[in-house]
Amino acid sequence: MYFFTEKIVKTNVIEKGKWERELEVEVPADRVDAAVSRAYRDYQRELELPGFRKGKVPLKLIERRYGEAIRQNVVSDLLPELLSEAARATGLVPTAPPRITKLDHQAGQPLAFTAVLDIWPEIEVEDYDQLRTTRLVHTVTAEEVERQLQDLRERQAAERQVDRPLAMGDVLIADLQRLDEASLPVIGEKYEERYFIIGSADAPSPQFEEALIGIRAGEERPVIFAYRDDLPNRELAGKQERFAVKARQVRERALPALDDEFAQSLEDSFQTLEELRQHLARQLQRQWDFLTRQRLRSGMIDELIKKNPFDLPESLVETYLDSLHQHEHDPDHDHDHDHDHDHDHEPTEEERAFAVRRLKTFLLVEGVRKKAGVEVTDEEFEEFLRQRAEENEIDLAALKRSPRLDDLRQELLETKVFDFLAQRARIEEEVV
Repeated sequence: MYFFTEKIVKTNVIEKGKWERELEVEVPADRVDAAVSRAYRDYQRELELPGFRKGKVPLKLIERRYGEAIRQNVVSDLLPELLSEAARATGLVPTAPPRITKLDHQAGQPLAFTAVLDIWPEIEVEDYDQLRTTRLVHTVTAEEVERQLQDLRERQAAERQVDRPLAMGDVLIADLQRLDEASLPVIGEKYEERYFIIGSADAPSPQFEEALIGIRAGEERPVIFAYRDDLPNRELAGKQERFAVKARQVRERALPALDDEFAQSLEDSFQTLEELRQHLARQLQRQWDFLTRQRLRSGMIDELIKKNPFDLPESLVETYLDSLHQHEHDPDHDHDHDHDHDHDHEPTEEERAFAVRRLKTFLLVEGVRKKAGVEVTDEEFEEFLRQRAEENEIDLAALKRSPRLDDLRQELLETKVFDFLAQRARIEEEVV
């Protein structure tokens, strides 16, 4: 299939695979020659040769001595622009920079080159009605709110050093020295001034804490203990350890009273304890609402992927993984600069599976959007921004100036697509 533009004489697209295309491009000689002539003049302004002042070296001499190298540089600089024009002319959207496989150019002759590229898939979504998914149903209880209040109290606790044995609820500041099976110190594994709240509900090892009850500042104890079996870190879960623990300080903790004064002392400065309770209840409900939406969407995406199987271009997956790794390690990275170290990372199977799912989700949601004709009106977006500003207690005008404005519009668009799917889905409620 041939395409023509004013600047590119001929562009031919050859389908090499489901998402792979070969692009044959021919550019008129006068366009390349004009760029070469400009490069000669730029070179002339900076060039100094014996017998000639700066900027006065004849163009003919520059062409004879440096013409071939200048022409090669011009062609190399032109290729990205020409590839972009060719892609636009043919309506192709590359997943990654095209790969030049053939290049033919002589002075006075058209520039011809061939590039291979993968294109962004366009998915014709089928069977998006009657998707099976689950909606979580949860009502925030008074007990949950009280647990949140207790956590706030714990974080606001005052501490004072005491001269007595360590008791449950105290803080221990201690040095730890790992021991081997013969109870000898392991070189290089000493950890100083570690902080422990004794009796904490999320303690990695209750055995460790129980073995230290009664220790005093200056005292040292050997401790053999095992980590909890349910630790998220599977390498530590259930593992037995030996340490020599030397207490530096024992501190007593005093929790503030749960009253209006406590509520007023917090950063958000609530007027009453009841106002704080209501705030925590709303916060917890928002968290459950978010989890409910995510569970609902995840179930629908699972069904869409199952009913619409397709493969992704490998270059698309690799580009996405590179962008994730780059953002994770250097969020302020300037993408116009090349950093070789960004390509050293070998993605794990979990990272690759995550990338594939995210990309398929985007393509399927976009496919449903197009087929169903889902759009976001300016009025809908204005209301969405007003609600977001109110929820986050920020100025609406400031939110409208946010550099993330396009992302917020896309978020609303995706929400409308998922709402469209949910209206047609078979939803089972799960009370939790």
